[in-house]
Amino acid sequence: MKNTQSGLERRQSEKRAAILAAAKTLFFKEGYGRTTMDRVLSAVGGSKRTLYGHFENKEALFKAIIAQVSDRVLSALTPQIETKEIRETLIDMGIRYLQVMTSADGIALYRAMVAEAIHFPDLADSFIQNGPGRASKHLADYLREQSNQKNLHIADPDMAAAQFMGMLRGNAHLLAVLTAQIPSHDEIEQIVKTAVDGFLTGCIRDG
Repeated sequence: MKNTQSGLERRQSEKRAAILAAAKTLFFKEGYGRTTMDRVLSAVGGSKRTLYGHFENKEALFKAIIAQVSDRVLSALTPQIETKEIRETLIDMGIRYLQVMTSADGIALYRAMVAEAIHFPDLADSFIQNGPGRASKHLADYLREQSNQKNLHIADPDMAAAQFMGMLRGNAHLLAVLTAQIPSHDEIEQIVKTAVDGFLTGCIRDG
């Protein structure tokens, strides 16, 4: 019985992943408004019962896609345990963050939200809360911890986190969104190092 249940859970997980993959392709290509659950079902196959068993409606499906991409951003903003110095930590976080933001999925999600936000404000709120909002809060918690330990001098960690992430995105993200001009790893590294050094100039405690 235990093995059978494990197999069932594995198949359900695989089916959910397949639904998300098919839906992501449709949402990013056609937009939220033009994508229907029937089209997702046609792309992924199976029954309506299975599809709606995983996602009760189109909004829930799109929110799951937002969460999926957002989780990659949060993973990028998770400090590495082996990294000891704040500068090294921020550089590592920054490189992985900008890589996600200029990735195919990151760009496609951003474009989709810009196109649909005015028509679907609830989705826009969900995107902000589960994407940029979560990422900024995660970084703010790290900066707050460093400030509490007297390693940094930051009066408002939440604002500092938002400003730092804005410095990272800069023109690189804008160019990627508008022209599909993706920065190379070396370009990303240079952008991040410059942003980190500028950010820390006003945050490092003397002595």
